[in-house]
Amino acid sequence: MTGSPAGGFSGCKCGAPHCRGKITRDDWRIRALQEAYQGYFPPFKTRAVLPGTESACALTAALDSLPTLERPPQTLADCYDAILFDAMGVLIRENEALPGAADILARLNMSGQPYYIVTNISSGSDETIFARLRGAGLPIPAVDRIVSAGGVARHRVLEELAAGRLVSYMGSAHAAHDIFGKHPNLHCAETAETFDTLVVLDDEGFDFKRAADHTLSTFQRRLIETGEMPRIIAANADIIYPSKNGSLVFGPSIIGPMLQAGLAPFGAPPISVEIMGKPGRAIFEECIARAGTDRLLMVGDQVDTDIKGAKAAGLDALLVTTGLNNCGKLRPDENGAPDYVAKNLDQIFDGSLFPHL
Repeated sequence: MTGSPAGGFSGCKCGAPHCRGKITRDDWRIRALQEAYQGYFPPFKTRAVLPGTESACALTAALDSLPTLERPPQTLADCYDAILFDAMGVLIRENEALPGAADILARLNMSGQPYYIVTNISSGSDETIFARLRGAGLPIPAVDRIVSAGGVARHRVLEELAAGRLVSYMGSAHAAHDIFGKHPNLHCAETAETFDTLVVLDDEGFDFKRAADHTLSTFQRRLIETGEMPRIIAANADIIYPSKNGSLVFGPSIIGPMLQAGLAPFGAPPISVEIMGKPGRAIFEECIARAGTDRLLMVGDQVDTDIKGAKAAGLDALLVTTGLNNCGKLRPDENGAPDYVAKNLDQIFDGSLFPHL
């Protein structure tokens, strides 16, 4: 076999099933299989096989039945078709890239492995978030790499408006109009007298306390008048997130527990929230659709949103001890246990987290 012509042999008349009538690089294929799966194949010694014989054809037919040989994975990144990164606490803090984040994305850009930024940031459209992350120094190649909670919620909110419902948003007017556009039934929660649906966007660029107070009164009035309360769609489902210097701040979805506590004296039933961002399933289904595969790894710093959401969607998850978990003190329960824990993003590529199967 060694030294066979590059074009192989042809013209075989042995009649063996699946015969190609030629031998091409078979020595290499067997040796590569031995190296990749040590212990499963006996030592191979090159022996002469005459072209056009039944033994030659049987050998090539057997080799054809083997799966296509790929390079065995060497790092955790090799085990997945695409990687999902949380933004806040993993890649950026406020508007600054975290150490090493830009290098990691540049490495993925060079290798061609797909990745997506999966964020609950809802302060604007995907284009606005893309510009913000690029401004922070992250070399994200195109806006289609952004999968934001606001972008996922957009279709759902437009359905509410098309059905003639009054929608109030908790966020800035700029954010709401950037994501949903302007609509006569879309109003700010700070001033709306009544509404059927509250959509929770972000906590930036407006008076959150004033909006929360006004929303509480609206919910209480609707409860007394109709016995029902407005529905809630949570784009940004973060209750807390990291700020500068490792400090914590309340996120926009703290409004849910606040409303529940404030309305308890009035006999309010449990408030249900339709979650579009993490840990809701909708945002992860969007990631699977864009990637065209569910062999994805979610990298995040929050157990309740990043890890639990990924696991509920059937994806693997890595908890990185930066951002919210920079002290490594978060205690995941059985529903939020990550598959991997890393001190930094470099471990995805350095082989230290590679699962030894």
